[in-house]
Amino acid sequence: MKILILQLARLGDIYISWPAVRAVRRLYPEAEIHFMTRPRFEGAVEGLTAIDRHLTLPSGHILQPLVNESVNTEESLNRMEEFVETVRAENYDQIINLTFSPFSSYLTHALTMPHTSVLGYTRFRDGFFCAADEVSAYFYAQVGINKPNRVHVADIFASMIGTEYVEQDWEAPALPEIGITLPETFLTIHVGASEKHKALTAEAWARALDYFSRRYQGMPIVLIGAPNEMDIANEIIANAPNAAITNLVGQTKMNELFTVLKRSELLIGCDSAPIHMASLTDTPTLNISVGNVNFWETGPKATLGLIYRFENSQEIVPERIGEIIAQLLEGHADPELIMRTPGLASYGKVETAEQEFAWKLVQAIYLGGDYPVADRIEIIEGAMKLDEINDFMMSQFALIPEKGVNAIAPFIDGGEDVIKSISRIVPELRPMIDWYHAEKIRVAPGTQEEIIAATLSVHERFKRHLRVYVPQDEIITTVEAKDGTL
Repeated sequence: MKILILQLARLGDIYISWPAVRAVRRLYPEAEIHFMTRPRFEGAVEGLTAIDRHLTLPSGHILQPLVNESVNTEESLNRMEEFVETVRAENYDQIINLTFSPFSSYLTHALTMPHTSVLGYTRFRDGFFCAADEVSAYFYAQVGINKPNRVHVADIFASMIGTEYVEQDWEAPALPEIGITLPETFLTIHVGASEKHKALTAEAWARALDYFSRRYQGMPIVLIGAPNEMDIANEIIANAPNAAITNLVGQTKMNELFTVLKRSELLIGCDSAPIHMASLTDTPTLNISVGNVNFWETGPKATLGLIYRFENSQEIVPERIGEIIAQLLEGHADPELIMRTPGLASYGKVETAEQEFAWKLVQAIYLGGDYPVADRIEIIEGAMKLDEINDFMMSQFALIPEKGVNAIAPFIDGGEDVIKSISRIVPELRPMIDWYHAEKIRVAPGTQEEIIAATLSVHERFKRHLRVYVPQDEIITTVEAKDGTL
């Protein structure tokens, strides 16, 4: 058996994928497993012994004709076709796409042979998007920024593969010697982030570390980061005179960070690859989460994983971060911190009634849990309107054989517009509406009769979910008694 696993996202996503790749190896110990990434992030594959071959998508080579002075689209397409044909010749029995991106869906489709089974995003034969399995459909509908999902992406990967993790899936790789003398005990600071808007400024880091070093004297600090973050590190050192800092920024390879993290008492950093590397070394981690991110999905998975959450950088008080770090080293977790929890949701946090309703509704739809109680009349009214529009759309689909698609399409489109508007007006119902849209997209190409039948099935299931919140008229069935009385 030959398996291809795609992870074409960034460094952190690759490290999040390590346990899933190892789980695939456990499930198929005799399989030949190939793992594809982008060349820029190939360093995140070093030490991943569960794979037999590492492939890289030569994106630079493919796109190079498009950035020349004379754009050559045909040459770029030829290079892409040549790459696809080379990889397709591997004749994979299974493709597991962990990327969840439009481009990866096209690539997965292009590499799929008639006998290939696919998990993750791909395309139907007509080129339209296809969520190939139930978990992919869940990801499409419920995962992402401002979405209700509370399950970590790593756990979603495991569900898609059809397994549960074991302890060995989360082990650190063999730790390389780094040739640098580290303090006997220390905490580690990653000075950067996956995106600039998620990072602390050099000034903020300096104030936090200087306060910490005055509050918790004698604890050495090791800075890590990429070569392009060396100026940030130098500025931190210059403005934190009380801190005993060892600066490793730009001086280590990616896999050497495993050694640093394994020896560290605590890692502090914003959303970035080291956060996920620390999950593999099981290093206690404080994730400073800033801005537009769903921390439930991408936070640290170390046994002691904590999140200090800020909606924007203006909320940050650096000295408070320094105090919280000191408290953690003293064995106390500040009440402001969000902590890892066992169970389905990856972290525990007090949420608004609207957020709690949405998450419970997700569990009801996908896991057969109890539907949450509607505590606002707007939820009932929204469900009633959705039920009415859904019935109308079902009646229109039934008329297609008689009147034709062109005659019915405007009415169907109008119904979809109403459904979208209700999603905005009644956000509690958005998970159900997003489920509906994902299921509609999953309808495969076929004959008109097949498409109508599959679409009506989606509407019927949508109706069953809606009826939970639609007041039922009392129905009195009159039965004539034998003696003629009622």
